[in-house]
Amino acid sequence: MKIDFDKVMLNKFIIDRSEHKKEKKLNIAYGIDRNFLFGSGVSITSVLINNPDIDVNFYVVTDFVDDDYMACVERLAEKYHTSITVIVFDNEAFRNLPSTKAWTYAMYYRYFAFEYLSKYLDSVLYLDADVICKGPLDELTDIQFKGEYAAVIHDIDEVRLKSGTRLGIPELSNGYFNSGVVFANLVLWKEKKLLSRAFDILLERQAELLYFDQDVLNILFVGNTISLRRDFNCIYGVDQELVNKNINDDYKGFITDETILIHYVGVTKPWHRWAKYPVSKFFMAAYEKSTWSEKTLLNANTAKLYKRKSRHERIQHKYFLSVLSHIMYIKSKLFGSSLR
Repeated sequence: MKIDFDKVMLNKFIIDRSEHKKEKKLNIAYGIDRNFLFGSGVSITSVLINNPDIDVNFYVVTDFVDDDYMACVERLAEKYHTSITVIVFDNEAFRNLPSTKAWTYAMYYRYFAFEYLSKYLDSVLYLDADVICKGPLDELTDIQFKGEYAAVIHDIDEVRLKSGTRLGIPELSNGYFNSGVVFANLVLWKEKKLLSRAFDILLERQAELLYFDQDVLNILFVGNTISLRRDFNCIYGVDQELVNKNINDDYKGFITDETILIHYVGVTKPWHRWAKYPVSKFFMAAYEKSTWSEKTLLNANTAKLYKRKSRHERIQHKYFLSVLSHIMYIKSKLFGSSLR
C-alpha cells in the first residue's frame, strides 16, 4: 500500500513565535483526530511549562481543525514563545486500513507524522495527546542514535509478557513497547523506507494483530531500539479509579516525583468533566496555564462515554447524575449520532 503524502496534505499552518536562542532543541509530534484536539493543546502546554530551557518545535498532524483550535494554538505559541506547525490532511486513504470500534484508523496518524517529518527532521518525539509532561525532557536531547530505529519505553507487564507469544517473536516478551511515547530516528525511518515495510506487515499479519499500529511498530523495530526508563511513559488510566472505588491518592504507587511523562490511557481522559480525581491534577495544572483554560472540560457525546460517566458518578456518590447519564447512554445506543 502506498500513500502520496504530498497529495493528501490539505493545509499547513506554521505559527513560529520562538526566539530560537536556547542551546537544547527538541521536536515533538502528535497525530490526532478532532476528538483529541483539546488534549493535544494541554499536552503541548505541559511540555512548555516544564521545559523552559529547551527550544521545542511542535508538529500536530490531524485530519481536522477549526478556527477555535487554531486561535488557541496561535495564542499558545505567542504566550510561550514557541513554534507550532499544524498539518491537515485528507484521511480517506487511512480509512482502508484495519481498525475496530476501540481502535480507529486515527491510530495510524503517527505513521503520517514520521513519514512527512522525515523529509525535514532527523528525529522527533511522538506523544499521544493523552500524555502529560510533569518534568524535564533534557535527557532526550542527549540521545545519540547508533543504528537504532527509536528510543522507547516497555509496555506494562500485562501487555508485554503476552506479546512475544502472541506475535511469534520471543524477544518481544521482554522488549515490547508502548507506542504512546516514541523518540523516533527519522533518518533511518526514511533511509530504510519503514513506512512501506510497516504497511506490508499490517496487511500481511493483520489477523494476528491486537494493537494494530503498536504491534506493527514493535515487529518493525524489534532488536533495534534504545530502552528508556518507565519515567518517560508512566501508564495510568483515570478509569483505574473505578477499581480503587475512592478518590484518594491511589496513583502514588505509580506516579512518583521522578515521573516525567504520564500516559492517561483508557476511555476516561482527564479532560472529561467526570474525571475529578487527584490523579487528574497533573493535567489540570497544565490546563489552567493553557490557552484552553477558559473552555469547560468536555462532556460525554457517545454511548461509550455516557456509560463510563455514569459509572464514575456512581462511585462519586452523584447518584442522580449517574442515573441521568445512564439514560443518555441508552438513548445514545438507540439513536446514535442523532443526539449529538
